[in-house]
Amino acid sequence: MKTKDLITVWGAPETPRLTVKQISIRLPMLVSAKISALCEMYSKKTKTDIIGDLLNSALEQLEEDFPKVAGEQFGENTYEDVGIGSTFRKLTEQYIRELEKEIGIKEPMKYVASYSYEKEP
Repeated sequence: MKTKDLITVWGAPETPRLTVKQISIRLPMLVSAKISALCEMYSKKTKTDIIGDLLNSALEQLEEDFPKVAGEQFGENTYEDVGIGSTFRKLTEQYIRELEKEIGIKEPMKYVASYSYEKEP
């Protein structure tokens, strides 16, 4: 999700799966003030929703920006990504499964740990 899509998302109801464990962090004052401003502007969203959506957006962008490293070739210009993005996705899936197990989820969330991409000739 792009950050520009957050405004639309924040206008719609959502019921995400939350982790059992709470994480406590200290934020820089300016970041905290901006989050508080967003919470006031989008009063139907909780601080957890706002922070979660912002982190999700940033993580998706980061994953998109990881350099692609060509592994096995699947088609004429299609390769398996074996770079840092692949490692990130595999570790993410590992942690998703651990979190699901912790709270007893029987039907795992769909997540694709492998990734292929088109390489320009």
